[in-house]
This record gives sequence, structure tokens and C-alpha cells, in this order.
Amino acid sequence: MCLPGEAYEDSGYVVVDELGRPFKTGKLRREAQKLMEEAGVRRVRVYDARHACLSWMANNGVPDTVVSAWAGHSDLSFTKRVHVHPDPQSLKAGSDKLSELLG
Repeated sequence: MCLPGEAYEDSGYVVVDELGRPFKTGKLRREAQKLMEEAGVRRVRVYDARHACLSWMANNGVPDTVVSAWAGHSDLSFTKRVHVHPDPQSLKAGSDKLSELLG
């Protein structure tokens, strides 16, 4: 294996190519689908996995600003509006609180 040495970019991204550069969307999708096939798991869209990851973090106590930073967004409201979805436990907690109020 050839190591990139000085050519490697420490970009700070989680998923990078051999030179440390972030994957382009198409390449990321192809590589992820290839890995899912090799692992014998059901294929899912990377976009859906992103939503699931961000929603899980938001619904499990990770501060909104951190979730937004993980998403690479500067607009916190965009992250919450587009990428974060309530989980069943959160919906149940809301229902329980409403039931307490209404008696």
C-alpha cells in the first residue's frame, strides 16, 4: 500500500478518500452501497442514514448545536426542521404530558 505522506490533507471530515479529502456525494453513495452489499445487509440511502443518525443524537440528549455542527450546518433551525425527527419515545412523552394536563 502506498501512503500519501505529505499529500494527505487532515480535513477533519469523518469519511475521506485516500488523501484525506471529503468524498463527493456520488462516490460516497457508491462506496456505501458496495459495503452494504459486501456485508449482506439491506441497502439504505446514505441520506436516510444521515437523518437517522442526526435524529438519534437529538433524541438522546446531544445538544442541538452539536447535532447541527455534525450535520455541517451553520443554521440550527434548518437542521432541526429538515434532519431531526421525533422518535416514538419522545412522541409518547408528549402524549403523556398532554394527558396529565387534560386529566
